Amino acid sequence: MPDITEEQVLEQLRTVKDPELHRDLVTLNMIPGVTIDGSRVNVQVELTTPACPMKEQIQGDIEKALRHIPGVEHVEISWSARVRSSRPSATQLPGVKNIVSVGAGKGGVGKSTAAVLLAYGLRRLGASVGLMDADVYGPSIPTMTGIEGAKPEVRGKMIVPPVAGGVRIMSIGFMVERDKPLIWRGPMTHGVIKQFLEQVDWGELDRGGQAVGLGRGER
Repeated sequence: MPDITEEQVLEQLRTVKDPELHRDLVTLNMIPGVTIDGSRVNVQVELTTPACPMKEQIQGDIEKALRHIPGVEHVEISWSARVRSSRPSATQLPGVKNIVSVGAGKGGVGKSTAAVLLAYGLRRLGASVGLMDADVYGPSIPTMTGIEGAKPEVRGKMIVPPVAGGVRIMSIGFMVERDKPLIWRGPMTHGVIKQFLEQVDWGELDRGGQAVGLGRGER
């Protein structure tokens, strides 16, 4: 039986295209590594999102392509995910790799609804998700997620966010009385958001991360 080479594997993977980008996986740098052990081939595949809806199709196409190599009997795929950015993030959150921000310059347009649907949609697809409510003047996330009245736990210097439906949630709504008006100036609002980012124990989101931030529309 001829030895299987990495060059053969990569050649076949060049025939497998991302269903949405329509370019092959090797050209897209989605194959960070290949391991060969006799008749067993392990391919590392890096997705653009951990909850990629095309994951099963990509897996099937990879397995089909590699079966064309003489001697391949077993194909294994190791998945990982990383969102690529053209510039480095100004703030690095431990354990959180991917951040999605939902915001608008106008109130009442559905920012909270969009953020909640996005968070729980990603959760249903298998991602570990945190939802940060950055609306300090009219927080509705606790009500929308069914945990109004919940109180975050404090461990040392870190705040442990309540969990609803498998999603970690942090909101100023857990800390103030309902319908009580808040008269805060910019620096105070900035301080709260900074605390939510740096002093909340978000854990390992999305197996290394998905945090969903809700932007404040009113100014």
